[in-house]
Amino acid sequence: MARVTDGIAIGLIFTLAGLVKGVVGLGLPTIAMGLLGLWLPPLQAASLLLVPSIVTNIVQMAGPGLAGLL
Repeated sequence: MARVTDGIAIGLIFTLAGLVKGVVGLGLPTIAMGLLGLWLPPLQAASLLLVPSIVTNIVQMAGPGLAGLL
């Protein structure tokens, strides 16, 4: 049961951090690392940040032109 609630918490944290990045343009790693650190050791929290950070940076860098590719 703890694994399910951990997964939900991690999903909500990334949703919140992604919302902030979408509105402001930065902050996903800062917010996610701070909140993930409440549940996970820093090394695990940092490893969870790799893929979402790279993906959101690529989407943001591509700008509106990426919509045609999707």
